[in-house]
Amino acid sequence: MDKIKYNKIAVLGKSKKFIIKIKKNYRFKQLDIIPWRQTKLFSKKMSSKYNLIFVCGFDFNLYTKNIIFFKKKNIFEILDLLKRISNKHTIIVYINTKIENNRSHTYSRYKYAKQKLAYLINKSFKKNIIYNSDLIKEENKISINSNLSSRFIFYIFSKLKLIKTIKIKKIFLDINNLMYSKNYSNQKNIKGIFLKIPRSQFLDRLFRIIFG
Repeated sequence: MDKIKYNKIAVLGKSKKFIIKIKKNYRFKQLDIIPWRQTKLFSKKMSSKYNLIFVCGFDFNLYTKNIIFFKKKNIFEILDLLKRISNKHTIIVYINTKIENNRSHTYSRYKYAKQKLAYLINKSFKKNIIYNSDLIKEENKISINSNLSSRFIFYIFSKLKLIKTIKIKKIFLDINNLMYSKNYSNQKNIKGIFLKIPRSQFLDRLFRIIFG
């Protein structure tokens, strides 16, 4: 499959694994990387409209913060920026986390923010690809934003088949197929339970695995 050509591409988030794959999979004249934690700043000063936008970030430092502030930074400021830098022709690709067993609720702040943003992107933009991903593996290693001990625990979980994994190469093969087919599917909304309770990143991950 030939590389798809776009004039201007934006990436919301600084994840190296996604940026490398985006550069490998697409041809472009301009590629702008927008840090997730600076979206409000960029929203005020940016007027460019992009042909393709990848949304693949998250602020992991907000688990202990007020839930209103948490949602503002991980959901609503991102949505506002997307509206500013897109038009009706823009394709928005969002790397989401999968809803297990078709659940309509979660005890995890991470899953809630990811699903809520996915739902709002799907509702607000006509051309959107929401990729609901399993835990990502890169070169046969678990790819998560965490310390070594947490990565080891999640490696064990994956070996025990408690969590599913997917290779990042497969994600981009699927996304490219969706681009060619123009199959823009609907996204389910989700309800958050006990999200006001602050927690560590590790505990939030456990809530996500155990309770959904």
